[in-house]
Amino acid sequence: MKKAYASAPGKVILVGEHFVVEGCPAIAVAVDVRARVTAERIEGEHVRVYSRELGEAVFGPGVGGGPLYPVYVAAREVIQRSGERIGLKITVESDIPPSAGMGSSAAVAVATVAATAKLLGLALTPDEVAQLALAAEVVVHGKPSGIDPTVSSHGSAILFRKGDKPKRINADFEQVRLVLADSGIQRSTGKLVSKVLETKKKFPGILEPLYRSATELAERTKEALENGDFATVGELMNINHGLLSALGVSNAKLEELVYAAREAGALGSKITGAGGGGMVVALCWREDADRVARALSKVAARVMTASVSEEGVTCGLES
Repeated sequence: MKKAYASAPGKVILVGEHFVVEGCPAIAVAVDVRARVTAERIEGEHVRVYSRELGEAVFGPGVGGGPLYPVYVAAREVIQRSGERIGLKITVESDIPPSAGMGSSAAVAVATVAATAKLLGLALTPDEVAQLALAAEVVVHGKPSGIDPTVSSHGSAILFRKGDKPKRINADFEQVRLVLADSGIQRSTGKLVSKVLETKKKFPGILEPLYRSATELAERTKEALENGDFATVGELMNINHGLLSALGVSNAKLEELVYAAREAGALGSKITGAGGGGMVVALCWREDADRVARALSKVAARVMTASVSEEGVTCGLES
């Protein structure tokens, strides 16, 4: 029996998280930490989901909920598009830390869409894969911007603005690395997004200038990336961290990680993702990454070093 497989990368937002929800541009990169999904037909019309980390569950019409439900939603979107009535077995493995701002749920959703589409003979563009995966992200996050599945589908570096076609950024990341430090604090992206939007609604005259600054910051970051000016990218990441702190999504632990990275020689460091916990990202010259990682390992729950992945989602068939 045929089995389809797909792999999709996690992501790191370099600049623009939270601001992107309200229509500002953001820049994110795919990283070489991936989620893998296989899909195969089974009898009936239910979808069985197996996860190395989360166990297993069975879904169908009227059967929903639980941590694996977004995987079913991603598969269901493709099944509905195909017009078929089939049963599926979906198996998920992911090396991307969950609830850490690295797009783990989006990578799983993107890989699920791609594997299911491959199994059913549907040819989807990266934009179509991202759009179908977004339905699963709505289940997870409530009001996602769409940046996570877009970057996971396309790979490399992307300038993303809600409602616009994503723009690939031509940059050579070979000389730099991203060091990611986990605060060890779990948080809900959806709740943090809602909190920021409530704060903006409460103080519009104060916070709207920050959103204008975030727009210019993303545009300057794109320009610096294309010019290979990573020192400027680091400076802009530091400024972006200050904007995120002003929105209220930092805390003492995240600040400790941010400044530990800078003191160890990072070009720039900031919250990546929703904040409130999760990960801090440090941009480093390749030769400095080990030193920065060692410094962060003294204060972080865990540390990982990643490279930018040029490759987005990939898929294939096996007998």
